[in-house]
Amino acid sequence: MAQTRLPLGPSSIEEHIITTYGALRQGIGYLAIALPVILAVWGIIKYGLPLQDSISAYYHAFVPTAQPPRLLEIAGNGVMRNWFVGILWAIGVFLVLYRGYGRRENVALNVAGVLLIVVAMFPMDWTCGATCPKISVHGVAAILFFLAIGYVCIFRSGDTLPLIEDANTKAFYQWWYRIIGLVMWVFPLVVALLEFFHLRPFGTYTVFLVEVAGIWTFAVYWLLKSREIDRSKADVTAVKGELERTPPKLGFIRYWLDTTPAVKEK
Repeated sequence: MAQTRLPLGPSSIEEHIITTYGALRQGIGYLAIALPVILAVWGIIKYGLPLQDSISAYYHAFVPTAQPPRLLEIAGNGVMRNWFVGILWAIGVFLVLYRGYGRRENVALNVAGVLLIVVAMFPMDWTCGATCPKISVHGVAAILFFLAIGYVCIFRSGDTLPLIEDANTKAFYQWWYRIIGLVMWVFPLVVALLEFFHLRPFGTYTVFLVEVAGIWTFAVYWLLKSREIDRSKADVTAVKGELERTPPKLGFIRYWLDTTPAVKEK
């Protein structure tokens, strides 16, 4: 009996691949937006947990009772811990799975994804109080994560921009990518200065609000990148085999700091 072959075209396998990649990019953005909202809002609604002074505090925070605290309530058993760890793991895994349009972007995103998982698995110190160390695995991994994402925004976000024909549209995306990248790089410095000088312009929730701004800036990049790729049809062009990589420049530092687009049309 003859087998019936499914037609291969833009409405079948190719479309499925393009949709999957687009959903992966948007999923990273929407999860980043949802992280602080779920931690803050669901913590209040479900557990009556007060708004914490940082995102990382949700790993430990619980609602105190009149009873003496149990050992597991002291640290690491926060009521929103699973949400905190789960969402960070999801975003981290998505970053590792997303390969991007060039080797440098892929390596940077892999590093960022692993660092975010480290942030989730090595929580901030909780019970040490004034004796807490100034440097921790959690803090260093978080800083390096934002530096890696900033690198992607500034140096690798333009890899697909040559596929946009309109010069004004191309300039719009390029300008915003660089602004977002600079924010990613400045963000850890702002948090460090706030902590070092004990500055609280927004009261107890200063660090929390600054962290939300940094996380949502990260989300904006992915949603904006999704829009750009949809507009330039970069995924469609790649699936059709109509893209080729540009030759890399020689030299280790020059290679990684080069902003030449990674792909071009054949």
